[in-house]
Amino acid sequence: MSRRNRAARLAILLGCVLSVGLDRAQAGSPQDIGAISAPAVPLQLAVAGTPGSVDVVSIAQRGTLSAATINGATDAAVASGGTAVAGRGFQIGLRRVLRGATVVQQSFGDGWGFPMSVTALPLDAVRAVMGRAIAGTVGPGFLVMGKTTADMRGAQAGDQVELISASGAIATFWIGRVVPDDEIGGTEILMTTDVANALGITTNTRVLIFGNFARQTLDYLLAVVGLLGNPNVQVWHSWDAPTADGVLSLLQTKQVMGEFDLNYAQLVAGSVWVDRNEGWTQTHLRPREPYPTGIVARCHNVIHSDLLAALAEVADLAITYPELVNVNTNPASQSTGLDIANTNSSGGCATPHTARLSRTGISTGIVSRHSWGMALDTSTAANCQGCIPVMDCRIVRIFRKHNFAWGGSFLTPDGMHFEWVGERRDLVQNPKSPCPNLTPPVVQSLSPPPPRSDLSLLFADDGWAGE
Repeated sequence: MSRRNRAARLAILLGCVLSVGLDRAQAGSPQDIGAISAPAVPLQLAVAGTPGSVDVVSIAQRGTLSAATINGATDAAVASGGTAVAGRGFQIGLRRVLRGATVVQQSFGDGWGFPMSVTALPLDAVRAVMGRAIAGTVGPGFLVMGKTTADMRGAQAGDQVELISASGAIATFWIGRVVPDDEIGGTEILMTTDVANALGITTNTRVLIFGNFARQTLDYLLAVVGLLGNPNVQVWHSWDAPTADGVLSLLQTKQVMGEFDLNYAQLVAGSVWVDRNEGWTQTHLRPREPYPTGIVARCHNVIHSDLLAALAEVADLAITYPELVNVNTNPASQSTGLDIANTNSSGGCATPHTARLSRTGISTGIVSRHSWGMALDTSTAANCQGCIPVMDCRIVRIFRKHNFAWGGSFLTPDGMHFEWVGERRDLVQNPKSPCPNLTPPVVQSLSPPPPRSDLSLLFADDGWAGE
């Protein structure tokens, strides 16, 4: 899209704001995103702020983030008084932590690394969203690390970390600052996009809108440009309530299930399956064993009792509703219940010795959650990833009751996927899910105060994919 055409669209969006009015702005019907060959043009510079002083909206897209999405989000942001930038969330391998000549943490060997969640943003965005103090300690040769992950490996400011770049080469950085996790949005490592470029990580995964913009106006314009309400696009606001099918961050997963390192040399060579540290496997993964309904799976110790309870409740309900459990169906069956034959041949939790890349996160080096044995895939033929989920909603709600989130609500639907999150999710309202919970609506006052912006988990999902 030419600059002249974009300027014309921006004028139209500004006209929409004037004609609709801030107080009555309502989201319209989104249009399909068309192909645009030109990159987005920066239209407004970021203003330095203090952490938590601005509203933030993060926009992601199924598959590759397109120029059309970047341009549309940027135009909507500017017309509503905000700023938009492209950013990245990915995983990268951490080989070693060094303090002078002393090795503080060491992976298994050459080519091995600990998967780390990373957020990369332009420096202006770091300054505006996280403040000058943090922005002053990221840049060429430097990164910022969250306190929990720093404590996990004994790291501190002034240490050096060796990261495994996309080519497999080792790149060394100084830890410029260790900060509370919520100050960098729940990610493990914060760096600038220029540093990510040097590591060979060039895939943008989000548009970040920030500033003191008019919330209703922004949502209205995001709908006008075809983003808000589009099933292929996820729009997350910093004032949104928690969702029923949100998942643990990579950092939270490590805290509960342990941290392993894996063979990144195999990943760089093009393998989707890579060796995982055997010591972690022996400590945390159970043997392949039977569960109620006839499912046989190898899962993490932590999820075992909740998975037992969920499948036992499904089995009990199947006495009255036998369609919920199909023991002898063909693996290609389109059953909406638990297809046991298919699950035992093509599903399950984890493999005994290997980790694998997520199918939806290969371009950003993201390891699947199944590598931790924290999720069960079942009825994979009928509920293929990216397909319209057909899992029976009674099963979904039972799993939510027993501390699992459901992948059918992910941006890329994954109706086969039940992921342990450690808390009940059947009492959370989620009307947009294919399987909404049966909870009564919350009674609100006629004029509730605007929800508070919360940036503490803004980047917690970086380094994860919906699988």
